[in-house]
Amino acid sequence: MIASNVKIRSTALGLLAVAAAPAAVLLVAAIPLLFENHGGTPVLVFAPALDAVWAWLRGLADGSSFQYHYGSTVWNFFETAPLYFMVSFLYIALAGSLGMAGGLVLGLTLRGRAAAVVSSILNTVFAVPDFIAALLLQLFTIVLLDATGLKLGRISYDSTTGFLLVLPFVLMTVYPLAFSFRTTLRKSMEAELEPYVVYALAKGLDRRTVRLRHVGAAVVPAMSAELPTLLGIMQTNLFMTEYIFALPGITRFLFKVAFSGRRPGWMEFYQYPVAVAVLLGVLVLYLAAWAFFALTLYLVRRAITGER
Repeated sequence: MIASNVKIRSTALGLLAVAAAPAAVLLVAAIPLLFENHGGTPVLVFAPALDAVWAWLRGLADGSSFQYHYGSTVWNFFETAPLYFMVSFLYIALAGSLGMAGGLVLGLTLRGRAAAVVSSILNTVFAVPDFIAALLLQLFTIVLLDATGLKLGRISYDSTTGFLLVLPFVLMTVYPLAFSFRTTLRKSMEAELEPYVVYALAKGLDRRTVRLRHVGAAVVPAMSAELPTLLGIMQTNLFMTEYIFALPGITRFLFKVAFSGRRPGWMEFYQYPVAVAVLLGVLVLYLAAWAFFALTLYLVRRAITGER
């Protein structure tokens, strides 16, 4: 009965959060309109923000809430956004899957000194802010190219190249690798002390089989529970990665179009509808990535346990 009530409460809170998210987006997107520049001094005003929210709600009727200006042309967000969304999802899904898979494998197989060394390296990398890591990666690539002529990859996107660049892909892979390795190592070491694992080893079962079918089966649900945290980290990294490497993703679209002014310190040409549309797109991206990773972990659990 208690477990049922907890599940109902958890479901209700989840539905409430989903319902409240669009309202939160409307408010967050209006924050830049709360301040005006009066003689170089920012002044708090509410009227422009309230007008923008109300205009966006009215524009839902005729579709103008999803129109924006870029240069002298009026564009429809739904016509241009799918490409940007696809690029962002590609970096989160592919890089996240590779990093998570690598962390699971390393966390299940490494023990002793090897685990300590890898853990120390990944913890150090994990502690470096993504902005600094991206700049260091670009700088290292330039220095290596000048010193040896070896080109690791492009330091930014241009229209002549493909969407997948090595440097941002590596950067997006490292953080889920470090996070999943730490989680897997901790949970697997805890699971190895459980009576059913000790009993299986005492019966002479192969250690590799026990780690996969018993320990691995216990680790995958723990990784599933950590997906919101992992996705939060990856989406934060995505903002910086797309901006620094000039990737045509959904978050860079925000800086490129919504903040299209050129005067420093002034929100000229700020397009509130674009900011709302992009932030709603980021929420959709989060849900799509969560569903993708949840399905991946489900299939991994079935594969390593032999469940059908």
